[in-house]
Amino acid sequence: MPTKNKKEFVSKTSGVQISSSTHFNGKHIVVGLQSSPVHLHVTRNASGHIMEMQGVAVNTLITLSRRFNFTYSILQVNDVRLEKQSNTLLGLHHYMKQGKCDLVIGSIAMTLGRCAVLDFVEGYAYTSIATVIPMPEELHNADAALQPFKLPVWIALVVIMPITAVAIYYFSRPLNFKKQSDESATTASSPEKEVVCSQINSKISKEEAFKQYARLFILSILTSYILGSNAKPLADSAIDAIENSKVNIAVNKGNGVDLVLSAAEVGFYKQAGDKLRSNPISRCDTTVECMNHVKSGSYAYLHTMYTAMNVIDEDFKATGVCHLALARTFEPMPGSLAWILPKNSPYTRLFNMGFMELHEAGMMDHWIAWELEKYRNATRCLQEALKRQQRKAASEKETKITSKNFSGPFDLLIVGYLVSFVLFVREIVHFKVSNYCLKRSSQKVTTEENEDVNGNGN
Repeated sequence: MPTKNKKEFVSKTSGVQISSSTHFNGKHIVVGLQSSPVHLHVTRNASGHIMEMQGVAVNTLITLSRRFNFTYSILQVNDVRLEKQSNTLLGLHHYMKQGKCDLVIGSIAMTLGRCAVLDFVEGYAYTSIATVIPMPEELHNADAALQPFKLPVWIALVVIMPITAVAIYYFSRPLNFKKQSDESATTASSPEKEVVCSQINSKISKEEAFKQYARLFILSILTSYILGSNAKPLADSAIDAIENSKVNIAVNKGNGVDLVLSAAEVGFYKQAGDKLRSNPISRCDTTVECMNHVKSGSYAYLHTMYTAMNVIDEDFKATGVCHLALARTFEPMPGSLAWILPKNSPYTRLFNMGFMELHEAGMMDHWIAWELEKYRNATRCLQEALKRQQRKAASEKETKITSKNFSGPFDLLIVGYLVSFVLFVREIVHFKVSNYCLKRSSQKVTTEENEDVNGNGN
């Protein structure tokens, strides 16, 4: 209620004091509803009659009705969009032109086509364009084992292996030369023994080089897992989805995002509009249809952040599984979300001022945060997607390492241990046999020398 000077008003719903004079003076207005997640939830009975409404837009309407001293009633129609959808769903704009509707609330996208025939009450809320993608699949076992064998890894190996080979050669050459000199001094009188030992040293040298290559290869594999992706998403952003020829995009037909992209004439939005026009099924009649496209694995769904959170939450409730996630980067949405008034309405400025005052008081952020708290299933799925990706961004200096980064390498490591054990056994057998041959050779040489000495003595 205003004070006796009509210059102050205390909102009972927000507890915020807002100073200005009252301009509606008790006027009654009819309000149309454009449903949208977070901002306006509408409950209808079996006949379509609106029984209850909740959300940020409802709290805002109640507060502003008290702030500017007006009353309101709800337009009881089944239309949930501004534009005409069919002969039975004529659109909320139709009722506004006939004077049956004075205000449309919700989170309404501003487009040039709407601006030509309607007044936008700008500054209601702000959001970004989110990209709903399939949940990134974790790479395990055989699939994960193939990842290190991509072209960049092989290029690195081709560059590193010759350098390592040269280094091993020059590091091992003096040692081998010294061993050969020592052995030649001690076996000068036994050429057979010198030949055997030379062959053994040659084998050992080759085996050591092979081991160095094996260690280098395994190290490269592990490094590629630790610093690479454990699960690659379909797209990192809306721009990525639009520019990638292998990725299709999906939008709700006739929705604000569809209208913005379809009407764009330049830049990123024009490119997105062209991609929509090139694929007839990209413009879905229902959100469920769009989500089925996304789950197929090659589609990305574009909408506001609020709708994206809602569809992920609803899908989890229906299936009990996180099938959907969000691309990591969001695109800024041009302008703000708005409410709608008839063209040249005298009340546009008042509602704009009311939105500004509520933002300044922090009430809009508070109500939005309160509504987003309800989407706990969506938050759970987004956390799951983040754990699966753990991707190394170019601008980041550190990569978070978890046990999932090693899901594939652990399998390779087990195989490596088995191979190493077999080689270890083989080396022991080879060592035993070599020692036995050396002893037999040494004994034979000694025996022959003794026989020669005895023979010459006789």
